[in-house]
Amino acid sequence: MSVNAQNEIDALNLSREEVTGSARTIAMGGAFTALGGDFSAIEINPAGLGVLRSNEFSITPAYHTNISNSTYYGQETIDSKSNFNLGSIGIVGVKNLNKVGKWRSSSVAFGMNRSLSFHRAYTFSAQDVPSSLIDSYQNTLIQNGLGPEDLDVTNAPYGFDIFLAWQNFLLDYPIFESDSVFYNATGVMPIDQTYSVEKSGSKRETFLAFGGNYDDKLYIGGSIRFSRINFTNDYIIDENINPSDTTTTLNEYSFRFNENISGLGAGINLGLIYRPTDQLRVGASFKTPTINSLNIEYESENTAIFEDFDPFYTQSPSIGDYDFRLTSPLQASFGVAYVFGKFGLLSADAEYVNYTGIRMQGISDGYNFSSEEDAIQTFLTPTVNLKFGGEFRLTQLVSLRAGYAIFGNPYNTSADNLGGFNLYSLGIGYRTEDFFIDGSYQLKFSENKEYIYDPSLVEAGTTTFTDHRISITFGYKF
Repeated sequence: MSVNAQNEIDALNLSREEVTGSARTIAMGGAFTALGGDFSAIEINPAGLGVLRSNEFSITPAYHTNISNSTYYGQETIDSKSNFNLGSIGIVGVKNLNKVGKWRSSSVAFGMNRSLSFHRAYTFSAQDVPSSLIDSYQNTLIQNGLGPEDLDVTNAPYGFDIFLAWQNFLLDYPIFESDSVFYNATGVMPIDQTYSVEKSGSKRETFLAFGGNYDDKLYIGGSIRFSRINFTNDYIIDENINPSDTTTTLNEYSFRFNENISGLGAGINLGLIYRPTDQLRVGASFKTPTINSLNIEYESENTAIFEDFDPFYTQSPSIGDYDFRLTSPLQASFGVAYVFGKFGLLSADAEYVNYTGIRMQGISDGYNFSSEEDAIQTFLTPTVNLKFGGEFRLTQLVSLRAGYAIFGNPYNTSADNLGGFNLYSLGIGYRTEDFFIDGSYQLKFSENKEYIYDPSLVEAGTTTFTDHRISITFGYKF
């Protein structure tokens, strides 16, 4: 079934997170496990809710642009994609408990953080590529002993790709019965090939959190979080046949595939912060796996242009529809922070993420995804992400901030892929007793390696991504 294309790479991409949310959290690299005192820090460690001393409302609009530089068979292509979004929004209520022993306050918060953006676009484009997507289809037919009777089924494994090529005469039975291979309309000469990808959507965490402050020494908290995933992936493979190839009358063809994944998930966060001295703070948090119930819809189309014929156009037999369950990995964070009185602070976090704990399960048909989970165990590995942040109080009202984060590569040495990335951030904040405005700029560098089809037939394309994110948080205390 086509949905089996949801492999370990797709499961990983839907399970990851980055440093987003409020401008202050972004500016300090997300190193808030031991700090608290900021709305988005509640999602990192709910104990940080106990650090807040007043009611507040905050909202964070943001602008994000992604620039890609791809290399395919030695040829480079640049692409980009931008969007405006809402990084965070929420409200915090604090109740003072000065008359109840050493419990100083209790707090509650409700809101949303945008934990991951899927927005990106990239293109592989090269001349004289020595193979075709149709070559990959042909190998699949031969290796599995398949014919058209195995393809023309709405929910068959090949109904959304090879079936379309067959209908458009890009593949057919051998011209002569003595031939041992299928007829392949792409000829024998190298071709010009373009692979264009556009992804969009986000993962958002809506949470209800509770926190407490004990003797201004110990802060505890917990939250129930609800994850919402919206992801769209659209790609087109265009191939142009060399005009000097006289073995075929095919001029060009294209294959387009579109998928939309959406659904909800739930999990729990727990955390604490301890302040052994006025300057030193240590914190720890635990995030349970998020159990997501997801739906995927997908469709495809193929267009082939032959000499002296009108274009052949074939759509997938139907819109594919499938429900599956995705369980994201557990996370645990430890942080330490040192406050230099009224001058500023430094903070550092270490975050452990067990990507081998990702699990998938079919809801529509009970498919157990055993081969995909075997690949998760084979190619993924637990990682440790490191985050560092600093804040310097320039005046009583104005603070300057900086951050750096290293997200480890979730692929082990057995995988031919890249997955780590680095974040650099700067920010400024203006705070009074009644309101605050924070601004941040974040720069993200990451890389991706991808095979368009069968790796035995084609080279991998590599892409370097540069992400720019500008966020502004407006907050009001009451």
